[in-house]
Amino acid sequence: MSIQCELLEKQQTPNLPALMMRLTEARKTFEKFYSDWTYNRRIKRSRRVLESLPEHILHDIGWPNVDDRLPSVAKRQSR
Repeated sequence: MSIQCELLEKQQTPNLPALMMRLTEARKTFEKFYSDWTYNRRIKRSRRVLESLPEHILHDIGWPNVDDRLPSVAKRQSR
């Protein structure tokens, strides 16, 4: 077998550990994205429910200002 064939054969063999490492990094990136997305979704849902309550109920439950306890999330202006 010539040297060129040997080099070509070595280049075509998959590097399994590197592939597994890249797949693991991709999975971790996706998990981080998904956990951030679900966290922000819960905050938005909580904010939407609290903002829909009447003012006297917010006062009764001890929540005079919704912005006091929820992390800062860009709020949509009411239409």
